[in-house]
Amino acid sequence: MNLNALQAQLEYIYDIRTYHRVEDFLVTDPALVRKLTEEAAGKEQAMEMLLIRQGGDNLDLALYLNQELLDQLVCDNPTELLHDGNLAEFWFVLEGVSHFLYLAWNVGYERTVTQLELELQAEIDKFVLTAALVYRQRGIADMRLLRRMLFEETRLRDGLDTIQQQRYQAANRLAARYCGSLEEKYSLIPRNSYLVNELRRFYRMPQSHKIRHIRVV
Repeated sequence: MNLNALQAQLEYIYDIRTYHRVEDFLVTDPALVRKLTEEAAGKEQAMEMLLIRQGGDNLDLALYLNQELLDQLVCDNPTELLHDGNLAEFWFVLEGVSHFLYLAWNVGYERTVTQLELELQAEIDKFVLTAALVYRQRGIADMRLLRRMLFEETRLRDGLDTIQQQRYQAANRLAARYCGSLEEKYSLIPRNSYLVNELRRFYRMPQSHKIRHIRVV
């Protein structure tokens, strides 16, 4: 599966541009990730991880994705046919691409980004892009089923500390409410100009404005 193509789809939806391509920042060596993050060998490692190191005015960035995960999606490409057998893997990869793009775009405007923002936007990106993909492949998408699978049936991976768990749960809760409002107001019909304008406006909001916006929808 082409990660740069996924990035391009998100850039098209949100009408944004960045000079950086995600595949240029991809790493798949778990030993390197453990070294960079100082994780203990044998500890369960995430399938996806955005690696960030800042020193002075420089920001070093890399996206780790599990190689077996990528190999599976080469053989069973969800952009050609998305189904129950590759959906979870697709979401892992899409989450990583979303994290990379959101951070890279905001850094280009010298904006700070919180981890909650990254997780919130990734959840929204998964909902929007999955809906668009299913609609394109099948001509119809069961939005209620998608929301249930993404926001109600997900399980946090083992090894997260309390702060991480709370952050993921908050992002999931906020994204569920926002995506529910999108479905209610715009029916998520492809090429709906009102929906596109809403998504683009929301993408550009700072975290405090996003949370306030979600709470009043």
